[in-house]
Amino acid sequence: MARADAADADGDRPGRRRDGNRPDDGERTRLAGVLAIVLGLVCGAVCFASFAYQIPSAVSRYADYRAAAPCPAADTSTDTGTGTEAVAGTTAPRPAGEPEDCLRTLTFTVDRTVVDRTLRTRRYQATLSSGSWHGTVVFAEPGPVLDRLRPGERVDGTLWRGTIMALGTEEAWQGTLDEPLDESRVSTGIATGLGLLAVLCLRSGPRWWSRPDRHRPPAALVRSAVVTGFAVFLGCLALGALAQALDLSRWIVPALAVPATLLPVRLLGQGRPESEPGGASPAPAGM
Repeated sequence: MARADAADADGDRPGRRRDGNRPDDGERTRLAGVLAIVLGLVCGAVCFASFAYQIPSAVSRYADYRAAAPCPAADTSTDTGTGTEAVAGTTAPRPAGEPEDCLRTLTFTVDRTVVDRTLRTRRYQATLSSGSWHGTVVFAEPGPVLDRLRPGERVDGTLWRGTIMALGTEEAWQGTLDEPLDESRVSTGIATGLGLLAVLCLRSGPRWWSRPDRHRPPAALVRSAVVTGFAVFLGCLALGALAQALDLSRWIVPALAVPATLLPVRLLGQGRPESEPGGASPAPAGM
């Protein structure tokens, strides 16, 4: 009896409520709701831009590159006063008046290479020159060509649309960072994950903001939401990587990920009703 009276007194003590929440937990839950809404809008905008512009553009560019034919033979002199032109930036010279959608092979001289593998940075670059033109190309990896190049050596370069796409020797070829790659499945996985995060955030955020007293304490709420969000995003990313490895259609990613994520969330929301203020059973945490 004494313990019960002490518990009642402790429950009435300022700074605590019988449901375990603090008086300022409501404001924190509202803040979490606002942040969830903002995050949902950002993720939704990035997802839309990816599906509407970035992924179709990358797929089209890769298809054009794969379909490009070798350029007709032409004078490859780099003297800009004798029928060639140099494109600004890191692009290479090309014969004036020739279309850029063909593949042209030119020979360059290696001025210097950078293979920097430190804990903080990864830099793989080659500075090339050809006549009056010089520029720098960047790679994702040091091999199989870059780490074998030495200043003064000659190396062949494949140009497309005025940009060096690959460097090669008699032994091997290596693509630069400008070379189009077929990464549409992984990109679709990332975009799908962001889209699902947007849906989950915009589903939970308004409820957290409008009914802060019907949810768990904000620390548990945010922790559950973060775990759920990471699980959904990493699942979509893994599905995209699997589709890339198996050469499946990129649309298999949203076709599987969307129902696999939203259906359990929907059923969970229907099966676990939110508790009233001061009730014993909490609402579904997070998403």
